[in-house]
Amino acid sequence: MIGGVIITLGIFRYQLSLPKTDETKIWFYDGRQVDFQGLIIKEPDKRIDHTKLIIAANRLAEKAIEGRVLISVNLYPEYQYGDLLEINCKLKSPEPFEDFSYDRYLAKDKIYSQCSYSKVKLISRGNGDWLLTKIYQFKNKLMEIINANLPEPQASLFAAIILGARRGLPQDLMAKFNLTATTHLIAISGLNITIITAVLMELFLALMIPRKKAFWLITACLIFYIVLIGAPASAVRAAIMGWLLILAMYLGRLNKSSNALILAGSLMILINPKILRDDVGFQLSFLAVLGLIYFVPFFEEKFRHLPEVFGLKSALATTLAAQITTAPLIIYNFGRLSLIGPVVNLLVVPVASILTVIGTLVLFLVIFLPQLAFSFFLLPWLFLTYLIKVVEIFAIIPLVSLNF
Repeated sequence: MIGGVIITLGIFRYQLSLPKTDETKIWFYDGRQVDFQGLIIKEPDKRIDHTKLIIAANRLAEKAIEGRVLISVNLYPEYQYGDLLEINCKLKSPEPFEDFSYDRYLAKDKIYSQCSYSKVKLISRGNGDWLLTKIYQFKNKLMEIINANLPEPQASLFAAIILGARRGLPQDLMAKFNLTATTHLIAISGLNITIITAVLMELFLALMIPRKKAFWLITACLIFYIVLIGAPASAVRAAIMGWLLILAMYLGRLNKSSNALILAGSLMILINPKILRDDVGFQLSFLAVLGLIYFVPFFEEKFRHLPEVFGLKSALATTLAAQITTAPLIIYNFGRLSLIGPVVNLLVVPVASILTVIGTLVLFLVIFLPQLAFSFFLLPWLFLTYLIKVVEIFAIIPLVSLNF
């Protein structure tokens, strides 16, 4: 009875989230060449040969309209969050391609129109939220510091791990991360944040920091980190999932936190029901935390005789727990399974976790002491080089990954 009511309410909520089409919606004009005005509402997504912009349309001809459009523009001139643009292009509805539901992927972010080869004219700047504008400006400053003090590909890897800016990574290196099941290290994903928060909690406890102080320290770090990278929705969801894990560890009731996880997941789905079907990041976050709740105690018991050196035992338990529960979803969505993933993750996750903390600290030290930048970046460079070499070495092993 209760299950039927929940399903009915879920269907009703999903129906409410579907777009209504009329002349006031930008997607009503899909298939037409149009001139419209709109505001850049997200940080520009810079690729190798073009930039993607998410535009909130507000005027077409003399009519007020609404709706989001994903447009592609040249790398130069550069545009930024808060720019008001005049755009001429042929709108089209997103379509699936190569077994990927690209239309549904964009729909979860309320994007039902896109256009390429856009002619763009800048009208004005500084029209976005003041706080977000300052955050993005600060992030760009950090990117400049990274590029000035690290060589490639270390600079791109550092930017991906610390700031979530992964577009600059070479394609061959990205392929090696895919083969070794370590892609979560270079994306602000639920799997990444969940594992890192778990390892950090264990590390702080190993350093004799009281559980209560460690909990509040990691909570503050998560909040600061999400604000630092511009608070994208995927990272916010990942942080919530990771925070639920450390809350359970703080309370000493890791195996009793499934209700809190389900409540958090249900609230997220209530806000945006499309993520249940079309947001792989949300799905991976949920399953990763679920795996840590139910499988970490099991693996900790199995590994109780292993020495706790630099948090390796905890890293092994959390990595295996997360990968066991996320493996079916990875196979279904990406058609691959890394056979060597657990071993590689055991070698890189503790280092990546420490690098996240040290790297963030180094960035702030360089801001105040720029003359010591080279010295500050030596340790991150060593960690980054280690991560790259481990991934490259294991990626050349035959049959390192199965394709389905």
